[in-house]
Amino acid sequence: MVKMFRRYNGVLYLEYELNGKKVQKSTKLQDTPQNRSLIKKEVIPSLQRKLLLGQVGREKPKDFAYYSELYLKEKTHLKTYKQFVRMTNIINEAFGKVNVAEIKRPHVKKWAYERLEINSPKTVKEYLTVIRGILDIAIEHEHIQNNVARHIKLPQHKRATIEPFTSYEVTQILTKANSWLRLYLAIGFYSGLRTGEILGLMRSDIDLEARVIHVRRNVTKGRISTPKTKKSFREVPILDDLLPYLRALPKSMWLFPSSDGHPIKSFGRYRRQQWRDLLNECGITYRKIYATRHTFIVSMLKHSDLSILEIAQIAGHSSTQMIVQHYGRFIKGEHLKIDRSIKLFTDKSADSCA
Repeated sequence: MVKMFRRYNGVLYLEYELNGKKVQKSTKLQDTPQNRSLIKKEVIPSLQRKLLLGQVGREKPKDFAYYSELYLKEKTHLKTYKQFVRMTNIINEAFGKVNVAEIKRPHVKKWAYERLEINSPKTVKEYLTVIRGILDIAIEHEHIQNNVARHIKLPQHKRATIEPFTSYEVTQILTKANSWLRLYLAIGFYSGLRTGEILGLMRSDIDLEARVIHVRRNVTKGRISTPKTKKSFREVPILDDLLPYLRALPKSMWLFPSSDGHPIKSFGRYRRQQWRDLLNECGITYRKIYATRHTFIVSMLKHSDLSILEIAQIAGHSSTQMIVQHYGRFIKGEHLKIDRSIKLFTDKSADSCA
């Protein structure tokens, strides 16, 4: 007996028994009265005849990678196609060679939980979306019946607080770093530029005479674009401590060129490993490379005479709220270091109001 039912995607499916097993087949038709009538009058009778004559066979499920290739073919027209390829390749490292029928919900859930140690919850959810899309294709091919990647809830995640480096740690890191990484870190620690802003620097952006760095562009995932916000277009003062690192810049147009002459596309896996190895060599607890920016801002708050507004302008923040919200906890007790001789209510001020 052939039954008709509707799936979550609004498509009508047929269910029947073949060789003692239940099979679900997509009609590829949306659930409308007209389509239901068509299926009842033509599709189901035709399928029942084929079942009686033994003309219906079932193709064996294939490896997960087979369906991931079909999934990517559907994404070739998208601007984010490269991102889908990258994510699919990472997923295939775990499931690519596994028969799709053997992948169970606990397998996907375990992989997602382990991925949280590398990526943010938002990124892991994006991975799960890709897995669901690939498994949906296997369902359409009638090779599996259920999408085991659906309704997987991730554990509650509290974003880790990025701790700034101490002065001693900064000295250790810059002493032991070499090559391009040393220049990158010096700019990060002494200017507070964002990762993409540093990668997007050109020699012409470094004005040693005026002692400023012109922040004009950003490099993200290989794309050269404008900085994050309007406030991100700015001039950052070159501090005395940074000056020695900028006196011997590379001869290329970009400060951090790749082998093809273009800027380095991103602070990717290889460079993150170099960063991790450097911290291990220094005996310093791992922090993300973005901690160089945090370190700069916290140090400016603690040790400079600049106002929060001025620091926000140097950092490229649109308001002082970001500074207070994200870095205020690092300067607790600083208010107790003020000059106690300050006079708020003088005779002069009182006289002027009399």
